[in-house]
Amino acid sequence: MERMKTLKIIKKAYRETGRALWRAVYKAGVKNASKHVVNVSKLNRIVPENAYVVVLGKVLGGGSLTKKIHVGAFSYSKAGREKINKTGGEALLIDQFIEKYKDQGGIIIVK
Repeated sequence: MERMKTLKIIKKAYRETGRALWRAVYKAGVKNASKHVVNVSKLNRIVPENAYVVVLGKVLGGGSLTKKIHVGAFSYSKAGREKINKTGGEALLIDQFIEKYKDQGGIIIVK
């Protein structure tokens, strides 16, 4: 039930903004985003400081994170969430991320 609610929020963000980003996130959610996992070490390697990032899956706590980043993901491991928050960043569920940053430019998609 929660997944359907999240998909409706993503679809609404796409309709309101017309941004292809939210359409891609919606399609990934429909195709079962739980297949994708991303460690914080990958985020540390590929995204710049203070980036806004949407992860099309689950964020895990493997490796280290030294950058402050704002992350929206379908789910988090406890360690993944803690490492993002420890650097001063934000670890938000995708629906919370959309509510706060749906009009933000320069959002990076990671899968």
